[in-house]
Amino acid sequence: MFATRLQLSLFNTVALDLALWATCAAALLAFARLSATHPATPYLVFHGWFVTARSIAILNGAPTLFSWPGGDPVSTNEISRAVLLADAAVIAVTCAWIFAAQRNARGGKSQIHFEPMPLRRDIIQPVAAFAIVIGAIALLLWSKIPGLDTSDIAASWSGSNWAVVAQSWMGLGLLALIYLNGFKLALMVPFTAYLAVAAYQGNFRFRLLIPLILLLQISVDRHNKRWPSLKACAAMVACAIFFFPLKGIGQSLQSGAEPAAIWQSAEGQIADVFRGTHPDEMILDELASTLTLADHHGKLFWGRTYSGILTVTIPRHWWPEKPGLADFEKEISTAARPIAANGMVVTMLGEFYVNFWYPGVILLSFATAYLVGRAFYAAYRRGYFTLARFTYLLLACNLIQIYRDGLISLFVFLVINMMPLTMIVVLHFFYPSRVVRSSPLLQTPRVRPRTTEQTVS
Repeated sequence: MFATRLQLSLFNTVALDLALWATCAAALLAFARLSATHPATPYLVFHGWFVTARSIAILNGAPTLFSWPGGDPVSTNEISRAVLLADAAVIAVTCAWIFAAQRNARGGKSQIHFEPMPLRRDIIQPVAAFAIVIGAIALLLWSKIPGLDTSDIAASWSGSNWAVVAQSWMGLGLLALIYLNGFKLALMVPFTAYLAVAAYQGNFRFRLLIPLILLLQISVDRHNKRWPSLKACAAMVACAIFFFPLKGIGQSLQSGAEPAAIWQSAEGQIADVFRGTHPDEMILDELASTLTLADHHGKLFWGRTYSGILTVTIPRHWWPEKPGLADFEKEISTAARPIAANGMVVTMLGEFYVNFWYPGVILLSFATAYLVGRAFYAAYRRGYFTLARFTYLLLACNLIQIYRDGLISLFVFLVINMMPLTMIVVLHFFYPSRVVRSSPLLQTPRVRPRTTEQTVS
């Protein structure tokens, strides 16, 4: 009888969550001019996949996190609590994005307008060339490529995050040139080769996912559209599904496994994805566990979880014992729920909770969404070839990672992992263009007669 009541409670929670998700999506479409590059889109995708769909899978009998010998399984009550907290956050961010849209619509004439800063070809090209060269060297030194062995010097740095970060520079440099020059064959061929090498590694899958998201956003903006084509959407869905078995596929290819065995393993993991039981889909469970562990810890961190930003840029090769970005997870972990040892995420909401409890989840969710929403509308009041638009897209392509890993990822992924593109932004402020109005780069790409501003405002 008790188990039946728990299931009924979870059913009601899931039904409420599904209704709220649909209502918020409809409200954003109606009042916030939702688009592929709007910050609400990855949030709705994230919530729908990892909260709504996962809770439905649990309702249908999927095992929860830590449901193994010696573990402390996440309970149905914990799942319900996490879903309700995520629902409160969805309401908060929806209100923030609609408020930002209304402010943008009402304040268009009264706002202080700054001359748009055009992108400078003489900055982008040398930075992109440098990033491509360094990235190619890093791929040769630290990536797993058939027939190539790393040197002793390369091996000594293989444990540093800088060795991981530098491997993505080739793809980022090519993306900068694609943003500037379009989808030319001379750029797409090496970019496709980079994606193939990144996929072959299996680990650090963000090196594949984030460039693909940015590539899609560039395509949407260059064609002056709000949404990608159905073919592009289907391709991104396929990439998202294969993201889950990608680690196993890469490891199997490196070990020389037979193609049939690789496909059989991938097929099994894809089936788990559709059932909602894949380990990478247990983000809701990880949030639920974080809430409980934070309560058992008995005290808030009051922003201390962000202190790792101060040391993240120091190579671990120079300081092996430097503080980590997720050291707070070690403080709240238990033997039955070792979230730190297993490298689990707490999500942006969990990060807000361990720092500032329930008020922090609501207020910081609203504030974060509002600020990113304002950045979106500011970027789309300006042309495609302006620094504002370029900078915003760098942020937008990382939002799914920020929602998953926490607000600290805003610094890690934007400043560290996308360093060449961020350096392009910084250099524009050190060497601003003297010509603004007459710059040809302020013009929208000549693909469609209407302007980008008309499609968004």
